[in-house]
Amino acid sequence: MQTKHTLTSLTPDATISQIISADKQAGELLASIGLTLKDHEGETLRSVCQQRQWSEVEVLEWVKKQRESENIESSPDEELPDFEKNLKRWSEYLKKTFIQPNRILLKKLNNDFPRVLKVHGNQYPRLKTMQWYFNTFEETLKLFYRFENEKFYPLAEQLESRKMYKINYGIVSKLKKSLTIIKEDQQRLIELMDVLQEKAQDFEHPAISCSTLRILNKNFENLFTKVRLQFNLESQKIIPLIKGRVSENG
Repeated sequence: MQTKHTLTSLTPDATISQIISADKQAGELLASIGLTLKDHEGETLRSVCQQRQWSEVEVLEWVKKQRESENIESSPDEELPDFEKNLKRWSEYLKKTFIQPNRILLKKLNNDFPRVLKVHGNQYPRLKTMQWYFNTFEETLKLFYRFENEKFYPLAEQLESRKMYKINYGIVSKLKKSLTIIKEDQQRLIELMDVLQEKAQDFEHPAISCSTLRILNKNFENLFTKVRLQFNLESQKIIPLIKGRVSENG
């Protein structure tokens, strides 16, 4: 009788078919870095990676971590919750679904990009052209999330926790300034993401690129997708709600 494996228990000696059977999304992750699943179902991950000069340990570890984080966090691909005008619940959702996981992914990129640049910078000159823009993006997004976590959303939550007539002028004034900062920073970050994506050639994998570069590309792509989704949600739901509350209080 064939034993059903879990993804966490698998080693690089598992076949591609076993990995897909254990976790369909794990197979999709392998496909996203360029592995054609149907051509290698009976082969082990180790064998496939050795053929391509990839690190089988790095690939499997990345897949497991990606699936672990997806299972723990709320997915931005899920249907948008309906918290109506409850700013506290919107704030909690934004932090759990976007800010916290994006900060982790940004830290991962900040650790990996210099290493990939050092090893593959001459082979792939686009990495060198990305360096200044990535450093600027990383610092800007890090400060943006600190501002949202420590100032913007705590202020927004006070609109929810206080009766309208008890909201003082200081909170309203700070929120007005915060909304301006949020808008300016979002625009700056969008421009930086656009430039980075262009210089990275839409994060397409060069034909003979190693697993490290492919994983870096996917992490960039995942982060940019989540950041854009967050900004859209804030622009369409959170900011109009806050503006409405602020305007009611002068």
